[in-house]
Amino acid sequence: MARKLYYRIPDDGTNHISDIEWEEVQRLQHWYNSEFFWTAGRLTFKMFAVFQNPDAMDIDEESLWHRISARRAILAQSGKRENEIIRTLEHEGLIITKKGGYTDNSVASGLTRVATNEWNAYLVCEFLLKASTIIPACTIEVKDEGEFIKPQAIKISNGQVILTANDEKEQQRFEMMSTNRRIFSTVDPAKYDNLPAFRTTVSKFNEMEKEEQHSIVSEWNWLGFEQNYDRNGDDIQGIDLNRKVSKFILT
Repeated sequence: MARKLYYRIPDDGTNHISDIEWEEVQRLQHWYNSEFFWTAGRLTFKMFAVFQNPDAMDIDEESLWHRISARRAILAQSGKRENEIIRTLEHEGLIITKKGGYTDNSVASGLTRVATNEWNAYLVCEFLLKASTIIPACTIEVKDEGEFIKPQAIKISNGQVILTANDEKEQQRFEMMSTNRRIFSTVDPAKYDNLPAFRTTVSKFNEMEKEEQHSIVSEWNWLGFEQNYDRNGDDIQGIDLNRKVSKFILT
C-alpha cells in the first residue's frame, strides 16, 4: 500500500468534541479536499465509520443506499448537523456505525495515502494543525510512514506540537529539532504540479513475463516511502509549516 499518514483523537476520557466544533472541522476538511490535488487519497477524518444495516435491505444494496441518501438529504435540509444525521439514521435502523472511525479506541480517526507527494503530506499536517484550534480540548496523534514529519510521530493540540522522547538521546535530538523549528520538512509545492496520480493496479500485469512482473513488484520506491528531498530532509526552497506552529512542547 502507498505511504500513509495516520491521525486519531484517542478516546481516553480527556478529549471532547461538540457537534458544532466537528461541523467546523468537516467544513475545513471539505475545503482542503476540494481545493487541492491529491495524488493517492484525501483527508478522511471521521467520528463515525458508517455501514449500511443489512437488516434494512429491502431488495438490494443499491436500493438501501438510495434510501439512506434520500433520508440524509431530508435531514440536512431540516438543519441537522452531520453527527445528528448519523445518529438519526442509526436510530431509524438504516445504518450501523463504529464510533471513532476505523481506528479502535478513538473519538475520531483517519488516514491519507500520499505516496511520494510530500506536498500532500504538508497539507494533511496543515489541516490537522488548523483543526486543532477548532477543537482545543482535544489532542490529535499523528504518524507519518515517510519523511515529512521528521520524528515520524507527534501530537497536535490547539496549534501546538507535542513530542515525546523514548530515551535521553532522542530527547536531545528532539530538543535540537524544536529549537531550530525543524519538526516538519520544508516542501516546494511546485515539484508536485505534474506528479501522476497513484495507481494500485498495473495494466495487463498477468500478461507480462515473470521477469517483468518481478521487476515491478520488487521495486518498492513507487509506493512512496523513499527520501524525496533536495538535502537533509528539506527542499532548498519551499513552504515551512514549522512557522505556523504556535509552540513546540517536549515531554
